[in-house]
Amino acid sequence: MAVYQTYVNAMNDKIRKAININNPFVFKHISNLKSMDHFDDIGPSVVMASPGMMQSGLSRELFESWCTDKRNGVIIAGYCVEGTLAKHIMSEPEEITTMSGQKLQLKMSVDYISFSAHTDYQQTSEFIRALKPPHVILVHGEQNEMARLKAALIREYEDNDEVHIEVHNPRNTEAVTLNFRGEKLAKVMGSLADKKCVQGQRVSGILVKKNFNYHILNPSDLSTYTELAMSTVKQTQAIPFTGPYSLLVCHLRNLTGDVEELDGTEKNTLKIFKNITLIQEAGMVLLEWIANPLNDMYADAVTTVVLEVQSNPKAQKGQLVAKLLMNYVICLLSVFRDMFGEECVNFSDGKIISVTVDGKTVHICLKTRSVCYEDECTEDDSLREMVELAVQRLYDALNPVI
Repeated sequence: MAVYQTYVNAMNDKIRKAININNPFVFKHISNLKSMDHFDDIGPSVVMASPGMMQSGLSRELFESWCTDKRNGVIIAGYCVEGTLAKHIMSEPEEITTMSGQKLQLKMSVDYISFSAHTDYQQTSEFIRALKPPHVILVHGEQNEMARLKAALIREYEDNDEVHIEVHNPRNTEAVTLNFRGEKLAKVMGSLADKKCVQGQRVSGILVKKNFNYHILNPSDLSTYTELAMSTVKQTQAIPFTGPYSLLVCHLRNLTGDVEELDGTEKNTLKIFKNITLIQEAGMVLLEWIANPLNDMYADAVTTVVLEVQSNPKAQKGQLVAKLLMNYVICLLSVFRDMFGEECVNFSDGKIISVTVDGKTVHICLKTRSVCYEDECTEDDSLREMVELAVQRLYDALNPVI
């Protein structure tokens, strides 16, 4: 491995670009075993050792160390000459002779899988027939022979509707792109797992990756199951503001109905969107909120309103009042026409709405929202009370908006 890690500049462009980030031959779960003295034989492991015929060297030492345990196994991955240990154990003898002459029982499993780089059509087709892979890539062969092999493999499976195999024979340096879709499973732990989930239920938490495992945790459980800790960032922003506070409240109510004036505070204080606190100070307003993506978005919206009111309060107020009054009048006319009919409602002068029912007429002043009879001597007060109640209820309903 040291050779590969050192001479990366002699390799292709992809490897040379990757070395700028990290060495592609420094593996996380693969290490170079120089000798048995450097091997810590604790727990399961997979060792690729040479020589393949196990006559001597590291492969022979590992085999003699592991052959007596039935939990172990050896895979012969290449051609074996007669008279070698690798060829001998393929016949599954009951015991073997070590290099020192000692007899040891052979209890480990022995398998032979040929990884020889050169195969003929029969070997290749049998291997593909057993695996049925979606893609076959032919490499390290003469161009014409590889083309013949590709054509033969395509002919073998072209009439098979159950097996779909795509055969590639790329030239040198030609890339083959394959798409793999892996599944990642995450285990819900901690307080999120207290209640049994149902199909289709959404689970919200923090995804934690540890080694190759994924866990979904409640933020409050981070310190219990990991070495991480959850911190809270409180944001405070001061915005210059010298305009009327009442006008600012009016604009904020136009932004959202979720505006609450807090009592028991020394300074004028609003709670907006339940999470944004606005405090009026001398010559400015303070915004306070706990930082998260949603609250940051709310704070940006409130900041925009404050800056707009500060930049042109008089024009803004005039536009706001006219707009809100027009909206109120339109809604009020619609309510009265639904209650008494189209012909009973009159709005001609733009200041007073008149409603006539059974010869009795009431006038509604839009400026003061007062209701009175046209004939002050009318004794039956039911119409006036009905209209007055509708006027007030509509105003209360629209008040969070206006």
